[in-house]
Amino acid sequence: MPDQLIFRCEGTDHAVTLTDEAAPRTLAALKAWLPADITLHCAKIAGCHIYWPTPILEPLEQGADIHSLPPGAFLYYPDRQYMELTYDALQAETASVNLLGHIVGDVGWLRDLADVQRREHGRRTFSARLFLSGQDEAAAPAGASPVADSGPLGRLREGRRRVWAGEPAEVEALMRRDGLNIPFGPLVTAEGEFRRTQELMWRLWRNATGHDDRTRATIACETLDLTLDRIVGYCHLHESGEVLRAGREALTRTDDSPVGETLADLTIFCGRMAAWLDLRIPWWDANGIVLRHRAGGPSKP
Repeated sequence: MPDQLIFRCEGTDHAVTLTDEAAPRTLAALKAWLPADITLHCAKIAGCHIYWPTPILEPLEQGADIHSLPPGAFLYYPDRQYMELTYDALQAETASVNLLGHIVGDVGWLRDLADVQRREHGRRTFSARLFLSGQDEAAAPAGASPVADSGPLGRLREGRRRVWAGEPAEVEALMRRDGLNIPFGPLVTAEGEFRRTQELMWRLWRNATGHDDRTRATIACETLDLTLDRIVGYCHLHESGEVLRAGREALTRTDDSPVGETLADLTIFCGRMAAWLDLRIPWWDANGIVLRHRAGGPSKP
């Protein structure tokens, strides 16, 4: 009998039948990560899905056009390290993804959950528990222990561990700041910066163009310099800045800091930071404001 993933949310369990036919490496990484607590994020462009960030870094395996998958698909999006559940045809997103399974039974519950979740996004955090059927669901997640290494790569990995353990205090501190277009301005700026950096680090990690390690490290350092200017200089997220500086320092070393592993840690750190900030943004409320202004047209000088 195929393995089943249990998705526990809002006090109810839902089963997902898993398959390793299309993405065995990704599925193995998922099983190694479980059990896990996740935060659920609303659709921005694609529409009919929910997603959550993962610390899983795997490339595209067999791959499938996301638009070819039926409602109820369970998938992994390598570019952003998301896992997603869909409940209807997606409207816009273009992506190749790893298919991992399919929801058991009707997907109406997911449609209802997504409808509430997207309207409450930014006001309320939706979470879920993932575990395998028959697994000790109370087990501690992998990577919960502090990292002992005090070198730059160790500091980066400890920052990665902390940000996956819970929302950083500096996110709440940002939300309490006041000023002209604050906290909204730095909030959406920082979320976008971390998302861009995550995707660039992932591209360098994947290295489809075949760059040597020094070239990859040089490109990554230039990217991180810009990210630091924005998230520290503009947005004042100093704790995250220290983690990124540790990653940058590790990339400049040629002795004990492997470039590929450093890029992997930076990718996963930036992805989780972007996700924490994303949870604070009322995306659908903001879209409603734009729609109302669009109906009225641009204001006249």
